[in-house]
Amino acid sequence: MEPSLRSSSYRPTECKLKRTDPALHETIQRFVESLDMRISQYADINYAAKKFQGKRWYWLSQIGRSGYLVFLPKTPIVWIDEQFKQSYKIQMRVSSTMYEKPSVLIASLNLGDGLLRLEDAWFLSGKNLVNSPFTQRWDNLLETYSLLYKHDSALQQGLRIEPAVYESLESIKNIQKMPNVLIAQGEDDARRLRVQLIQPQPHTQVPQPRAEPQVSKPAPRPPPRPETQASRPVQSEAFAIPHPEYPDTYELVIDGVKKGFAAVQDLDLSKRLKLCGNKIRVKIEWNSEFSMYEINDTY
Repeated sequence: MEPSLRSSSYRPTECKLKRTDPALHETIQRFVESLDMRISQYADINYAAKKFQGKRWYWLSQIGRSGYLVFLPKTPIVWIDEQFKQSYKIQMRVSSTMYEKPSVLIASLNLGDGLLRLEDAWFLSGKNLVNSPFTQRWDNLLETYSLLYKHDSALQQGLRIEPAVYESLESIKNIQKMPNVLIAQGEDDARRLRVQLIQPQPHTQVPQPRAEPQVSKPAPRPPPRPETQASRPVQSEAFAIPHPEYPDTYELVIDGVKKGFAAVQDLDLSKRLKLCGNKIRVKIEWNSEFSMYEINDTY
């Protein structure tokens, strides 16, 4: 089975979606948090290359924001982004069976293009699919889309709802324009990787005790590993600023200087950090597996 489906031609149109009220937003957020699972994690090229070896992987270009499309009994259909900052009511015509038990699809929303792209199925009619192979989850998503969803342009008010078009990982060798971010989906993984492909141009760093700070780049990349004794853990203090787009990714500021980005791998710590505001005093440690800093606690 190849997880792909023809895509509709693009037709520019105005898309208007209604924001959820705070009570509904909180209801959806609590339900998704109860799943105790994140959609994706950041990975640099080296770590991603190791993960790709010997396994089946597929890829997508990133569009808009990733999030959860949630169906709950006696509740409007809601899309909520994976950082739980925004949520919208999604007007779509589906079978009444979709409202009988909870269902959760992974979907990216691009308001500018008026597109809701369906990318994975974690729960369908109360059945947990997270531990199933990706191709099995994808077959379930396509079956749901084909049989239980009916396009209604008037109801959707300019929003196009389409399944994603996954490509085999090998096909990326033949594309003319490399995407900035590669979304990599493994056959045996629920959580996918966000791989930064377009890297800044290399620069020469003059080794000085008080070197001028490097100009920060718009795309997150791992900072250079500090020079320390190999026998000691690389752990220090910094301020973390949440990245506006990527979940569980924080920009590090040490002594007033931007030092790159750090990832958060622990789910409980991720939840605590989201409650701490926009500038958080944290403990960081170098993660050699990810080739980047990892936030492992707060002060």
